[in-house]
Amino acid sequence: MNEREAQEQREAAARDKGNGWVPVFLQWIPSMLLSVVMLAAMFFGMYYIEHGTLDITQPITNEFITQ
Repeated sequence: MNEREAQEQREAAARDKGNGWVPVFLQWIPSMLLSVVMLAAMFFGMYYIEHGTLDITQPITNEFITQ
């Protein structure tokens, strides 16, 4: 009986070893990177729609934007 309890304690310790915030944080890193890439693509798309080019050295020619 004592050996069985020791085995159960070892199994419980192994199950609890995986708990914590680090594995969860590492799991979300790819999602965060994908979100940042998609957000940047949306900003570039909005800039392109407004200005007609992604070249930031060109003057703004959109008639709806006044300075």
